[in-house]
Amino acid sequence: MQNQTKKILILGGTSFQIPCIKYAKAKGFHVITCDYNPDNPGHKYSDEFYNISTTDLKAVLKLGRKLEIDGILAYASDPAAPTAAYVAEKMGLPGNPYKSVKTLSEKDLYKSFLRLKKFNTPSYGAYGSLKDFSGSSDEFRYPIIVKPVDSSGSKGISAVNDFWEMDKAIDYAMKFSRCKRFIVEEFIEKKYPQLDGDIFVYDGKIIAYYLGDQRNDVEVNPFVPSSINYPSMLPEHIHAKIQSDLQRAIDLLKIKFGGFNIEVIVDENDEVFLIEIGARNGGNCIPDIIKCASNVDMIKMSVDACMGEEPRIHNRKDIDKFYTTYVIHSNVDGKFKSVKVHENISDYVLDIRLMVEKGGDVFTFKGSNCTVGIGLLEFPNLEIRNEMMDKIEEFIAVELE
Repeated sequence: MQNQTKKILILGGTSFQIPCIKYAKAKGFHVITCDYNPDNPGHKYSDEFYNISTTDLKAVLKLGRKLEIDGILAYASDPAAPTAAYVAEKMGLPGNPYKSVKTLSEKDLYKSFLRLKKFNTPSYGAYGSLKDFSGSSDEFRYPIIVKPVDSSGSKGISAVNDFWEMDKAIDYAMKFSRCKRFIVEEFIEKKYPQLDGDIFVYDGKIIAYYLGDQRNDVEVNPFVPSSINYPSMLPEHIHAKIQSDLQRAIDLLKIKFGGFNIEVIVDENDEVFLIEIGARNGGNCIPDIIKCASNVDMIKMSVDACMGEEPRIHNRKDIDKFYTTYVIHSNVDGKFKSVKVHENISDYVLDIRLMVEKGGDVFTFKGSNCTVGIGLLEFPNLEIRNEMMDKIEEFIAVELE
């Protein structure tokens, strides 16, 4: 009797899921996608699509059981990560503990975990309304940061300088919170650029670690990453400390495998703050630029691991050039016409992946949902990289109709 083709359910069909959908297809798996938007571009690459929200745990579980899937993957999607863990746990498929993934996916649960296990964490509190917060306002030293507890892509975040700004910040955060809760945390003064990137865990151990230096277009939004530069320029002893803290968190949470998107701040005393451990690969083509830089293919590894295969790294190399994933964006609303690439930077562009079609809506860059496209860049040396990135909004510019 012939072996049946293995089935993988990939949660989501946005542009960011396309690379893992394509790899799973090339691997010979029967690929099923689901989400709430039939028009998402990834679905045309899958074998089957189901119009089911990736956050509906029971509906996705019912689908997985009906189709008798062999693996489930939430790739580059924070909201889908708990669903993948839940379904894997219920069906006995490769996955991580649902409780742990839920902890990582909700900022108030995550901060409680950090505090309980004595990791560095800023003073924080979680609330459901301005009235809830009012009684705790005196406990905080302004400025403070207000975030939805369950959003991703830097959506709904504000810096608040006094109590009278809280109402507006809470309203903004609530627009991006499914569970209608927000978190308040004290601002950390950074010594270095914030770190952002991906790690890969297998058999409970970090087997790949690639964090880069984040840059923000502060004129539009200081909280949304506009680029990540590899390799990081932070000292090696800082990275060693970060890896140690990450491994301790992974051990405590009993994480088994997978790609994890990491955000870290290092304060003026070289203390490490694990701001986020996202239980999924990074968006903004982070795994793609890591593959270009190091030959470590976390797209392939993520698919293989969730299907019960050991993720292997072939021909890993040191990062010997300077790589950037750049989020192409606009500082005004409008209709998309094109992206203009200046001749000064064209030799350093590996790829440009557009997320908006001609005539489509473009919004001011307030979160990752306002991304126009991603540029993957390679520079021969640090001097050229810095020169190009200092004027990147001019060199890769969004043209509106």
